[in-house]
Amino acid sequence: MTLHPFRYCFGLLLLIWLAGFGVFLESIPQKIDDPNTPTDAIVVLTGSKGRVQLGFQLIRQGLAKKLFISGVHPDVKLPELLSHQYSKEVQDTWNDSKTDLGYQAQNTRGNAKEAQAWIQQNQIHSIRLVTHDYHIKRSMMLFRRQMPGITLIPHPFFEKKNWSIKTLLSFWGEYHKFLRDFIFS
Repeated sequence: MTLHPFRYCFGLLLLIWLAGFGVFLESIPQKIDDPNTPTDAIVVLTGSKGRVQLGFQLIRQGLAKKLFISGVHPDVKLPELLSHQYSKEVQDTWNDSKTDLGYQAQNTRGNAKEAQAWIQQNQIHSIRLVTHDYHIKRSMMLFRRQMPGITLIPHPFFEKKNWSIKTLLSFWGEYHKFLRDFIFS
């Protein structure tokens, strides 16, 4: 039995596609490559409480003087974010001028556009970008395209992985978004 050329091509494309997913999984960072270099600002992409908390923590560590949180729900204000992240003592001493919230972004491309406007407005030249480990590669790609003159340092947020179907589906979805943005952006 001979393989029909269509089946052969389809099988080859499927193999390449699945191998690409394996490469994508292998490319998810396991550590923070540059945890110490200060930047002008920290940009956090919303999506989970842990990312925002990490952004506040990095500011408190002195890695930047300003924090921008992109993609915030319109009903959420800074005092509410602080109340979920810190004790009353920290809330009372937090300087609101350190933190700005972006309410426009609905997705990662929107985050890059929203952050670019904020970066230009605040004359920022370098940022530390905070998002989930599996999301950092695509985020960095889109941010580099949106703002080529800005120094970007990736700072992935790590959550304990429970390797469930839900986790695998999240990775699968992110892989496809990465492919889409790589090819069509």
